[in-house]
Amino acid sequence: MVNRYAQEQLALVAKMVMRTATRRERERFDKNFARWLREEWSGNRELAIASCVDAVATACGGLRGEWGQLSGQEQTAMVRYFSMAYLPTQNESHADAQEFVVIEIRRGGFTMKQFAQYLVALFGDPRG
Repeated sequence: MVNRYAQEQLALVAKMVMRTATRRERERFDKNFARWLREEWSGNRELAIASCVDAVATACGGLRGEWGQLSGQEQTAMVRYFSMAYLPTQNESHADAQEFVVIEIRRGGFTMKQFAQYLVALFGDPRG
């Protein structure tokens, strides 16, 4: 992880998932995300998300791999989690996505589908 706030952000996300984050920690999460979007992507949310989709899809095997077996809702949940927890940089988004797959899915003993379904259940429908 190249982004200097990514380690902190990942720890904050873990607390949020466990529902132990304080109000101040949630505010810090929001501040880190806004800073990442502004500094790394010049405030261009669409470019940031498009890059995250490409990076995660590639890391997950593309349309012919495990990524292609996920529903649109599951793909959206994966990209949402990756972007908010890992704060990937423009130069390292693919490496960050590879790290995401290894750390979150492979080491956790999940299939891609199981992890994606967990994220959907945890956060609800990420599309709205």
